[in-house]
Amino acid sequence: MRASEETLTAPPLATPPRPARPLRPLAFARAIATNSISALDEELFDELVVERRYFWQRVLFVSDPDGIKRVFLDNFPNYPRFRHIRRLFQSGLGTGSLGSEGETWWRHRRVAAPSIDHRALQPHVPAMIAAAEVFAERTEDLDGSEVDLENGISQLLTELWNQVVTGGDPAATAMLNGLAKYPRKPRLVDFTRFGAVFDPLRPPEQRGEKLTAFDDLLYRLIDERSAENYRGQHDLIWRLIHQSDRRTGEQLTRTEVRDEAASMIAGGVSPTVRALTWLWYLLAMHPAVEARLRDELDTVLQGERLALPHLAQFTYARQVIDEAMRLYPPIPGILREAAAADEVCGHRVGPGTAIAILPWVVHRHRRLWHDPERFDPDRFSPENAAERPRFAYVPFAGGPRICVGASFAITQMLIVVAVLVRRFSFPLAGGHPVRPVGHISLHPYGGLRVTVQRRA
Repeated sequence: MRASEETLTAPPLATPPRPARPLRPLAFARAIATNSISALDEELFDELVVERRYFWQRVLFVSDPDGIKRVFLDNFPNYPRFRHIRRLFQSGLGTGSLGSEGETWWRHRRVAAPSIDHRALQPHVPAMIAAAEVFAERTEDLDGSEVDLENGISQLLTELWNQVVTGGDPAATAMLNGLAKYPRKPRLVDFTRFGAVFDPLRPPEQRGEKLTAFDDLLYRLIDERSAENYRGQHDLIWRLIHQSDRRTGEQLTRTEVRDEAASMIAGGVSPTVRALTWLWYLLAMHPAVEARLRDELDTVLQGERLALPHLAQFTYARQVIDEAMRLYPPIPGILREAAAADEVCGHRVGPGTAIAILPWVVHRHRRLWHDPERFDPDRFSPENAAERPRFAYVPFAGGPRICVGASFAITQMLIVVAVLVRRFSFPLAGGHPVRPVGHISLHPYGGLRVTVQRRA
């Protein structure tokens, strides 16, 4: 069966039951706190802009690409991140770009962006490939075993991140694992003005103190790379120290480097783990797509070891990655808040209005996508992608606040796919239903149980 035919006959993909009608405010709030995507009713997938009120909060759900463009790009300064969600990041990340706004955010962004762009990443690619190959060799020993693939992917991506952040310092692994789980799962109260009041009642490991436990190591890494006699790798931390703001010529202070490094680590591992986990779920459900992907990898590599120049040639692999992030976006919801009055797609927006741009909804919207619940990587072929509005696909958000590590995430995913798909298949293990759960990121409840099968 060809991949295109298989996607028409494949069984339905895992999604939570969708409410037929809007939930009442209390039921909506409870569903958001338990599994955010389970609160999203049918109207949101039919209408491009939906206005709701939940208790005292007015919410505008925006799926119209023109409206998304207005919020993300055209009137970007008027739409900072929703204050209650931003607070979850600020408590441990200080001035880091995940928790800041205004000029502080701009300063950090102008330093962080060139520190993680494709040019900065190129020297790290050989080490990342080597780490992926070592992981594959370890996985060969598990042939025939049932494993949690999400946990394995998390371990691998932590190793890849460590190559970039610290040049592979083994002492940093625990720090990266810890920061990747930040921030904690939001509570219902976190979406209200009372969230900060209840924070002191939480255990220390669930508050900002979880990050300060890694400060000794972070500051040691920073001080080593700040010394005049440092002769080590020019890794991400080194670049954050020595990169100047192109507008002012200033560099980040020692504390700001700590905050930005922690921010980039916290935002860099988990979303990519989620994207790759869902990708393998989709490949397990669509063996013909996996076969076509493997054929491309074999054709491009011709038996050679993977190297940087190969990555740009993996066109179908990139389509598979993009389609996986369409159906299962790593960050299922993006919340902004209007600072001043505005108009979005003919709807009046007052100060304090919450703007909900939900990739889970946008990417499955019936007005934006044909047969949106079906997995079809050919949606992202050059000819099909050219016909789609730019802001109908927003896995990394968009505009000035587009994820600073988007290029790095794609590089990581291409490396992992190229290394593992050539060697393994990961069919789903029986008795472990897959259930998507949305919080800060979108993950399969209880992980993704698969059986390791080496490719002959």
